[in-house]
Amino acid sequence: MNVPRRERIRLRNHTIAATIAGQGEPVVLLHGWPQTSHAWRHVVPLLAERYTVVAPDLPGFGESSHPSTGFDKKTIAGVVRELLATLGHSSIRLVGHDVGGQVAYAYAASWPQEVSHLTMIECGIPGIMEPSVANPLLGGSWHYAFNMMSDLNEALVAGRERVFLRYVLWRDQVGLFNSQAITDGDLDVYETGLRQPGGLRSSFAYYRSLPQDAQDNRDWTQRPLSTPVQLIGAEHSYGESWLSSMGSVAERIETALIPASGHYPPEEQPTLLVSHLSRFFES
Repeated sequence: MNVPRRERIRLRNHTIAATIAGQGEPVVLLHGWPQTSHAWRHVVPLLAERYTVVAPDLPGFGESSHPSTGFDKKTIAGVVRELLATLGHSSIRLVGHDVGGQVAYAYAASWPQEVSHLTMIECGIPGIMEPSVANPLLGGSWHYAFNMMSDLNEALVAGRERVFLRYVLWRDQVGLFNSQAITDGDLDVYETGLRQPGGLRSSFAYYRSLPQDAQDNRDWTQRPLSTPVQLIGAEHSYGESWLSSMGSVAERIETALIPASGHYPPEEQPTLLVSHLSRFFES
């Protein structure tokens, strides 16, 4: 039986906590904001029946270290790559949700020969996605501007992390469709992560780096990926709009839309998500 285990792996400048399970070729799962690798709790055991699964807490989240700088997605991707090299993995199937998808794209664009399959789930890629997604006046989400602020957002959320999490996760736009998919116990995990020293600062730093990310992403689209790419959206979130905006990232793209799910398919529809992933990995 492939029982997931937790490890904290020391790297040169970081300590990364990760859930590891299974045997076989490696699949790497990168979580979104404002979560941790706990977001993959239903997905890991299903994939571990066939693969070695590595699901880290990204730098600045959960039980991983909280650096003072280096939150642009290319730098974060380099930390993930160092983690995988330490674990002995050099060729991977890479999956990212939300902000984790931004990191996954940076990884595949920087080291395409090391990624056999790339899946991005419900993630807007700065510099590529439709700009209105980040503009609430045009129907986009408020959280981009709020998270990119300096100092004030941390002051407002500190001590109110659970209120903030509940609002983010259960909002009508880009929130949960299945409200039971994230329980109070799951919220405890995410709240504990944000309450770590540097937790809020690091969380918001992923958004403060977006201007640099946008420039990097525009540069990478000049050389579309030859890696097979799978884009997965959710019926009750960004829907098909973000899928159609990603045509410049790769030469070979397939898309899928998860029904009866909001922005969080790994938690709302894990079995259906794994079926899409497994079919893509073996294609």
